[in-house]
Amino acid sequence: MVKTRRKVLESKYFYVVLSLLFMVVISSMLSQSFLTPGNLITILRQASILLMLSLGLTAVVITGNIDLSVGSLAALTGCVCAKMLVGGIPIAAAILASLAIGLIIGVLNGLLVGVLKLPSFVATYGMNMVASGLAMIVMNGGVIYGLPDKFTTIGIGYVGSIPIPIILSGVMAVVVYVLLQKTTFGRNIYMIGFNTQAANYSAVNCLGTLLAAYAFCGVTGSLGGIMLTARLNAADAGMSETYGIQIVAAVVMGGTSLLGGEGGVIGTVIGAIILTIIVNIMNIIGVNSNWQNFAVGIVIILMVWIDIYTRNRRARKLI
Repeated sequence: MVKTRRKVLESKYFYVVLSLLFMVVISSMLSQSFLTPGNLITILRQASILLMLSLGLTAVVITGNIDLSVGSLAALTGCVCAKMLVGGIPIAAAILASLAIGLIIGVLNGLLVGVLKLPSFVATYGMNMVASGLAMIVMNGGVIYGLPDKFTTIGIGYVGSIPIPIILSGVMAVVVYVLLQKTTFGRNIYMIGFNTQAANYSAVNCLGTLLAAYAFCGVTGSLGGIMLTARLNAADAGMSETYGIQIVAAVVMGGTSLLGGEGGVIGTVIGAIILTIIVNIMNIIGVNSNWQNFAVGIVIILMVWIDIYTRNRRARKLI
């Protein structure tokens, strides 16, 4: 019993779930409209895009790396998809082409980090600027709107009473969970993040695994961009700017360690919901959007500190 309680208390998921419950209680006290069905659906719908953008990043962060290009990648692929749609390209072809762009950029990130040995922060921040610049070139300073109804259904449609974005993100979350927890690929990702040298000695294809993680991050980033474009029924080069820091925050807030080797999809799901609740309640009570970024930044710093503190505490117990 004591060992079980200690294990629960030392689990990051315990504190993540506790944080979620705390946010729900505080938000319901600040606004009577918070717990209404309509607002809860709104929260989950907003969280679904953030979650889609964060799922692939979860795998990358577990390897001990980072991808700061996801936000700009989402904007680029969303803009390319919209441009193709208004040009008469079939919806399926436009979506596949956009996903291919995400895949290519993801692989390029992996090559920069895994082959050229650039720090992932530097490499992906550079790619972030490249993707942002390409999005501006594609749009030429303009805005595309009035997309086909069948396409916008992806972002605003329902299956019964459940919004399609929630379904899409939920299905992808299950896919990523299975990949990370039930496959050799997932075990290799955790091994690389925990101890890259040991992974090499264990005959793990570290470069191939890293490339696959970044490629998958590019694909989920593209899916998030497509969902965002469909939801807005419009596209412009700066449409995903607000997601830049939030994508990393959702992963970190969910307990995935920036040092690698720890975390998972369940935490990212909860992290995306917590972050969306923070933004949602601030909007409800009329807090300036500048303070929203401040709050998210504080949360990231706090979660990283907690991660380092818990790791050091476990290390001291092992000595």
